[in-house]
Amino acid sequence: MKGKAIALAAGCCLLLSGCGGLDLLPYARELEGMALMRTLGVDAAAEGVAVTASTDAGEEGGERAQVAERTAPSISAAVLGMQAEGAAYVYFGHVGQLLLGEPLARRSAGEALDYVLRDVEMRLDTELYVVRDGGAGEAIAQAAEEGSAAGRLEAMAEDLGLAARSMPRTVRDVLAGLERCGASFAPALRAEGGTFSAVGYAILKDGTLAGWAEDEAAYGVNLLLGQVDADVVEVPVPGGESAALRVVGARTRVRPRFQAGELTGLEILCRVDANLAGGNADLEDPAVRTALEDGLSWKESGRIRAALALGQELGADFLDLQSAAGSAAPWHWGELQAQWEKWPELDWTVEVRAQVRRSYDART
Repeated sequence: MKGKAIALAAGCCLLLSGCGGLDLLPYARELEGMALMRTLGVDAAAEGVAVTASTDAGEEGGERAQVAERTAPSISAAVLGMQAEGAAYVYFGHVGQLLLGEPLARRSAGEALDYVLRDVEMRLDTELYVVRDGGAGEAIAQAAEEGSAAGRLEAMAEDLGLAARSMPRTVRDVLAGLERCGASFAPALRAEGGTFSAVGYAILKDGTLAGWAEDEAAYGVNLLLGQVDADVVEVPVPGGESAALRVVGARTRVRPRFQAGELTGLEILCRVDANLAGGNADLEDPAVRTALEDGLSWKESGRIRAALALGQELGADFLDLQSAAGSAAPWHWGELQAQWEKWPELDWTVEVRAQVRRSYDART
């Protein structure tokens, strides 16, 4: 009964969306009724693109994920080819992750993003990843050897907050950034032996891969966007020891600096809150507290500078600093729009103010 209900619900959705019978062509020979694809990968190919789709693994762990691959001039043609290969109806409305291989992203990520935007089954809240130093199809296939790409990616996404240098990004997020300021970013990952690991961000400019935000720059991205939940920083204290500080929050403001109507620079102001997570530092000692806060401010300031320098080097406002500056000084919005093209050469200052407390201290 459950299978019939799912099939009936899917049929109703398709009728409401205006899909005709030709859109219901199936592909999977070994699955009956419906194959729910959970992960989609797109790679560059000599004749167009290579598309890989994967289901999830069985709930009991005894059923392996099903993987389908197709090469065609376009993503749409590849998907239709998959649907024409078997006896089951292949449904892409459950795809939760879209993976782009690095060569494809360098050639053009726009086709894959546009496919998600326009296809009747795909969803804009699909999470986007760029596979560094590899292909999406190979990563998906290897993950299916012992589980599924969907399961491993979902587990990785839940842990991204603990890494503090990566965050989930949807196709909608990336498309909005590209439309608004011509640049955006998406989590970068490495795939090895069927496992995935987050390695910062892929920077997209004009729909293609322009570079990578790694290490300190990746931390800086999260700081600028206030997405730091569990960053642990080692800071020296008087006496030669060190203390572990857990960053639990960050709030940043971007202010434009004008002289005689000319945009001359940006001021970055960041407030960082942290808890004492380890060490014997006495926070009641003003000298110790000042040393910890100064050390944390210096560390986080360097990370923000690394992210800003990367954006200027690539000529990619992937952090949408223009909108942030405009929100801080809306009366200068006209000048910002007219002069923003010179932002890669602008001077900027970074000021980070850190506050350190004990983790059990509820005082604000």
